[in-house]
Amino acid sequence: MRRAGSSGGRAAGGWSLVEMAVVLVIMAAIGLALWRFLPLAPKVAADDVAQRELAQAEQALLGHVLAYARLPAPAIENGMAVLPVDTLGLPPSLKLRYQVQPSLTVSPGDTFSPMLPPAVGAVPATPTLSAEVNGLDFCMALKGAGALSLTGMDGIPTAFALMHGGPAGHDSFAGAAFALPGSEGIGERSVLAVGPGEFASRLGCPDRVAQAHGGARAAYAAYDLAQAADEYDRFRVFAVQVADMNLDNARTSEVFAGFDVAYGVFMEALAILQEIPGFPPDPLGIATGIAAHVTAGFQLGIAIDNLVGAVADRQDAETAMGVANDQRAKAAANLTRMQTLADSTLARARQLDQEGLQP
Repeated sequence: MRRAGSSGGRAAGGWSLVEMAVVLVIMAAIGLALWRFLPLAPKVAADDVAQRELAQAEQALLGHVLAYARLPAPAIENGMAVLPVDTLGLPPSLKLRYQVQPSLTVSPGDTFSPMLPPAVGAVPATPTLSAEVNGLDFCMALKGAGALSLTGMDGIPTAFALMHGGPAGHDSFAGAAFALPGSEGIGERSVLAVGPGEFASRLGCPDRVAQAHGGARAAYAAYDLAQAADEYDRFRVFAVQVADMNLDNARTSEVFAGFDVAYGVFMEALAILQEIPGFPPDPLGIATGIAAHVTAGFQLGIAIDNLVGAVADRQDAETAMGVANDQRAKAAANLTRMQTLADSTLARARQLDQEGLQP
């Protein structure tokens, strides 16, 4: 009991030898880590600065393409091709080696020209080619540069490449050559190499080119629908004209059938008069009257039947006229909708082509 109390007293009054040994081991390990890794801190910081400056330069090149549809040409300083910081609005202290495909530093021309339909009702109705020169045309230039490389890129397709001198500073690459990032012997240099496909993706070329092409196809589809609606409307106009002509004919037939009935009644009256015996009675006249009565009755029956048919035909023609007018009205409304759709899709297609890569 006393030994336990005495040991507890010493522990309460200070550290034991074991605890001191553990602390010394931990401090030794920390010291060793600091001795080994502190010299790397400046290099890590310099690498971080190099990567930030390369990323800053890349963003400036992206902005230049969005504004001018081309990459800037290198500036020449002390016989070296360097990034044109003045053109890009970057700090003069930023000096990076820079090489680029020459075909990407000039205006691409109107290489992206989707076929657009004519405006609805335009005379002559001929398709048009877009004539905008913007980022979409630069996308086509990038596609054409997909098989081209730059010096030091080992034949790998490259749109442009930037090289940073590394921790020693921007002026340390006076005699250095470009090499692929991570390649053997690159030393402290930091290289950023961007391929045409990668650059096109960063610019948003696939989406914007697809949208522009889709807009042109939609405009053509809407134009075709408007043309079909116009032809259908013309057909319905002709149908109304035919129905109107049929109605006129039915009304005329009804009038003539009425005349036939009236004439049949008149002939029937004459036949009755012929049957009335005179004095003295004339058997031949009576017989003639009976024959005329039979003939007139037969003709009157035919006339009445024709009149009933003519009335029915006129009613059918009036119904057909109403149907034709209703179909014509619907065709005209559909034509208006299709023309509005064609105008809006054509305007959208032109807008997409004019905007290019602009947000």
